[in-house]
Amino acid sequence: MDLRQLQYFLATVENRSFGRAADVLHISQPALSKAVKQLELSLGVRLLDRLPRGVSPTLYGEALAAHASLIRGELDRASDAILALKEGNTGRVVVGAGSSMRLELLPEAAVRLHRRHPDLEVKMIGALYDDLIPSLEKGDLDLALSMIPDHPSSPDIKQIALYVDKTHPTVRTGHPLAKKAKISIEDCLRFEWVLPSSDNLGRRHLDAFFLTRNLAAPSPVIETNSTMFAVSIMQKSDLIGWHPTQVIGQAQKTGLVALPIDEITLTRTVGISFRRASVLSPATLLLMEELKNVSAEMIAGNRVMPLPGA
Repeated sequence: MDLRQLQYFLATVENRSFGRAADVLHISQPALSKAVKQLELSLGVRLLDRLPRGVSPTLYGEALAAHASLIRGELDRASDAILALKEGNTGRVVVGAGSSMRLELLPEAAVRLHRRHPDLEVKMIGALYDDLIPSLEKGDLDLALSMIPDHPSSPDIKQIALYVDKTHPTVRTGHPLAKKAKISIEDCLRFEWVLPSSDNLGRRHLDAFFLTRNLAAPSPVIETNSTMFAVSIMQKSDLIGWHPTQVIGQAQKTGLVALPIDEITLTRTVGISFRRASVLSPATLLLMEELKNVSAEMIAGNRVMPLPGA
């Protein structure tokens, strides 16, 4: 097995066709087919099912494609690092970030990084935890900024905790519940909700709060993983949302407030995730250092809470 064979195999899987993959690679289809066949022979398994119209990876093929994608990503990062050193600049870092981390933590860190290293490129991809970690595992991201669960989903991912914040039930200013002196969980169930999709980590936590109290979890009338869309919906209605302190702080400028209900307020840890086996580039390490510095200042300014025991 060599890198050329892996490259050809991965292109075939991604294009689901020998012909299309050959066009992308600018080689002949027979040469591509021969290379993939040699790879199958060397491993002693069938990697692709040949179909009437294209190909489909077998179970072995899917496993190899996942590793091949990581290898390609690491090679691309190695090439970027060498090119950056050759040209005398600092390189490039691709970071994925959850909604609240895109409001202060990452923007402030990125601005500081640019001031100190104007030639360094930062690419930001916005997503929630359940999308960020798979992208990180595939090698599409160098770092992910998100909620850190109590039990990490993958042993291949290493995480560095930065600070603690809270996620609250959220409504518009002037909402009937915002006027009440004392609000119960049952009060919240009398209103409709706008929430992330049911497979979202935060949503699963919210559902668990209700279920452990023998109450039906809120059934949202609108499901969205877009924070900006949810905020806009709440500004225009009596729907209840569920958002981190950082999001509410920004939204207060346009009229959103947190409901003081401890039972359905989630205390969560926010931090950095990266692949254990990955060699972190100079650009990635520089961004991590800025993120840690900004986090410390956010804690000192009481905008977020310190880690337990800190």
